[in-house]
Amino acid sequence: MNILLTGATGFIGQAVLRELLKQGHQITACCRHPERLSINNPKLTLLSLDFADTRTIDSWLPHLQGIDAIVNCVGIIAESGNQSFAQLHAQAPIVLFQAGAQAGVRKIVQISALGADAGAETAYHLSKKAADDALRKLAVDWFVLQPSLVYGAGGRSSSLFHALAALPLHFLPDGGRQLLQPIHVGDVASAVCRCMEPAVSGRKTIALVGPSPISYAEWLQGLRQRLGKSKVGTCSVPYQYALAMAGFGKWLDEPILSKDNVTMLSRGNSADSGPLTKFLDRAPISVSAQLFELPASQAERWHAGLYFLKPLLRYTIAIVWLWSGITSLFFYPHQLSYQLLAPLGITGSGAPFALYGLAAMDIALGLATLARFRIGNLMLSQFWIVLGYSLAVALCLPGFVFHPFGPLLKNLPFLMCLLIARELEGEPS
Repeated sequence: MNILLTGATGFIGQAVLRELLKQGHQITACCRHPERLSINNPKLTLLSLDFADTRTIDSWLPHLQGIDAIVNCVGIIAESGNQSFAQLHAQAPIVLFQAGAQAGVRKIVQISALGADAGAETAYHLSKKAADDALRKLAVDWFVLQPSLVYGAGGRSSSLFHALAALPLHFLPDGGRQLLQPIHVGDVASAVCRCMEPAVSGRKTIALVGPSPISYAEWLQGLRQRLGKSKVGTCSVPYQYALAMAGFGKWLDEPILSKDNVTMLSRGNSADSGPLTKFLDRAPISVSAQLFELPASQAERWHAGLYFLKPLLRYTIAIVWLWSGITSLFFYPHQLSYQLLAPLGITGSGAPFALYGLAAMDIALGLATLARFRIGNLMLSQFWIVLGYSLAVALCLPGFVFHPFGPLLKNLPFLMCLLIARELEGEPS
């Protein structure tokens, strides 16, 4: 079939794309950054397109000529900038589905979410439900696939849960009794491919879930065991306090840690796996066999341990710069600062200029670090700045090199922190 696939660079989208290509389908992959797809296949056509900008049926029609099926894998876990739930989960998909029906597309598959139903409360679930409901009204073969928690290599939620599992104490909303039914991303891709088979028709809503439910507490302990760590204690957090704790997610650059997601977790995320088993002609993959019983790699263990340290390291670096600048301006006697500048050849009217200029630079670097302004280049620039003045002080003020408290030598670990932060900031969480 000739298939239009949206969200092709996402976690689910890439798995679906690879499986559809493996099945021999011709794919037009729509995404904002097609350069991020490392797939080279003659049956793949890349289409650079921002879902947030497709607001009319006419904007889709030129891309639907000769298309037999549409698979929508676009989804965000948190809103940011011009990416809103309303636009990406509801408005744009609805327009796409209507354009598909108008263009004569035979099948439309919507990757929705378990919980996008009559009991939906959060903006995430409500926006997904709006697109699902609109698709169900169209005169085409449609499939609304509603996955539970999707796990697999490269999944951001999997990375977060591994990081939470690695903590020395598990904080569990309401004791972690909520039921989850994680499904492997490969099963999601298999379900999409099954929808594309000529013999499969009709209008179906299918819950994509693993074979059996597992509590949130058991889920974290299973991941911890996979990381090679011993079982740890738990702390039950009342629902209202869990909501408050989730508010710190934005400070940790972690959109999944949000009040809405705590609300969705508290509702639970499980369903009968029988319909999916019947649809696939096999049972879905067991989370124990696919995940818990497979030891984590060294890279996965490092990633779990560094996950929450990454934003904390950035904040620490910012504080060092800010406090250095503030101290120079307001607390440390200026006359003593001028005495330190003199051996460097900075005297007279140049001393105040250097003092205030360097203090302003420190504060600017701290603020830029907090704002993550061109963070990779920023960290590298800070490295060279610290290295430069460390060498200058070592040459002109050798007493600091041999000082028993090591004020200059302490720059060495700070230099390493800057390089480590540069590497971590260049990778998604």
